[in-house]
Amino acid sequence: MPGIFFQLKAFFFTMILGLCSAVILHYYQLLIRNAGVAKFYLYILDLIFWVLMVMVVFMGMLYINQGEMRSYVLIALFIGGVIYYQALSGMCKGFLLKLAGSTIAAVKLLVKVFFCFPRDIIYRIKKMVIIHRRKDDDHDEEK
Repeated sequence: MPGIFFQLKAFFFTMILGLCSAVILHYYQLLIRNAGVAKFYLYILDLIFWVLMVMVVFMGMLYINQGEMRSYVLIALFIGGVIYYQALSGMCKGFLLKLAGSTIAAVKLLVKVFFCFPRDIIYRIKKMVIIHRRKDDDHDEEK
């Protein structure tokens, strides 16, 4: 059985983990709200987000107290989230909104570079080949 100092340290770090989890959740909420994601994709993104959050929390718990899930650990996670939403969310909202806007702009740029740009190039090449074939066909019909 770990000593009281170890348990207090684990409680404190777990509370910080809960606070960090609340920041990530708040960022995700702002990101989804500002991105205007369709419902179908929202369900998929929510599933991915919560799987990743569970992994982050359990990896943090594994690092903090070797993965022991005791009642005070769950209470500390909850308290960390409440502290963030009650005391810190107002101060962090502006920064998280800017971060969400930057993330949306970066994703749009990546989609444009990796999806739209190659699609446009393929379309132009296809258009040149079709026009070239039509000219050849017209030339063959004249003969």
